[in-house]
Amino acid sequence: MSVDIRSMRLFVAVLEMGNFSQVARRENMSPSSVSRIIQQLESELGAQLLYRNTRAIVATEIGRQYGQTFRAMLSELDETTRRVHEREGSPGGLVRINAPVVFGQKHIAPWLGELWRAWPDLKIELVQTDEFIDPLADAADLLFRIGPLADSGAHARIVDRSELLLAASPGYLARHGIPETPRTLMNHNCLVYKGAMGLQRTFFSRPGTTPQVMTLSGSLTSNNAETLVNAALSGAGIIMMPDWQIGELLRTRQLALLLPDYTVSTHQEPPLIAMLYPHTRYLSLSVRTVIDFFIDRFGSPPRWKLPGDKREWCWQPDQKV
Repeated sequence: MSVDIRSMRLFVAVLEMGNFSQVARRENMSPSSVSRIIQQLESELGAQLLYRNTRAIVATEIGRQYGQTFRAMLSELDETTRRVHEREGSPGGLVRINAPVVFGQKHIAPWLGELWRAWPDLKIELVQTDEFIDPLADAADLLFRIGPLADSGAHARIVDRSELLLAASPGYLARHGIPETPRTLMNHNCLVYKGAMGLQRTFFSRPGTTPQVMTLSGSLTSNNAETLVNAALSGAGIIMMPDWQIGELLRTRQLALLLPDYTVSTHQEPPLIAMLYPHTRYLSLSVRTVIDFFIDRFGSPPRWKLPGDKREWCWQPDQKV
């Protein structure tokens, strides 16, 4: 009998996810390939491991026993490998990262060249999606999340609180004027994000005052944030975006900050930006190295935060367009 490690890992993944399709997507394989490998494993072991039907895949009693054994073996193997790398002091191997699309484009991908120059034996698999990801089911080594963390079931390294900002191009403000209060936004063309939850209410608050609640509107809605940012850069209107997305555009004066005295939010609490990683007794040297690398490169406070008084980043009518 010869059972290879890859077959064991795929079988454990099928038990955790409950179907071949999710495992296939994660492993960049076809569902038929996953099914074939599991069938070969059953043939090697001489036992049926799974009940298969159109609705779900369920482990047989023998399959559950093998699943427990495989998990223990793979866990011990992984821990041994991690300790060996740690003793050798050289991060290496594959680190799987999951991140929101735009955050990955702006704050992960630009640093990878420097990461590899420092640790050339590291390999990165970067999966970018704006869907909610379960850090336990996805099996990522490191997951960047922007949002609530209470249900994550994983360790979290907090990076920042995501802060919403209102901004427009100097050209737009020169033509249409500067909104001085939240209510005056009703007289402007707002470029609005419309995701799966539809249009969201926006809360504008200042210390000692009752928050004003509004639903922004204008000539453009989109489920793609970068589309709205590009439209704003063209002078089309006003956007509301997180600081980590438009901070650099404000620093370079391509966009100007609006309503600097107000806190803007669509949630009761600003969403957290965090790095999640699984509970484990020994965090691998490679994953720890990647976490520390990005924490260092993001900076404290993070480099996307606007320094000084926010009013410095507003546009004045006497400034050049």
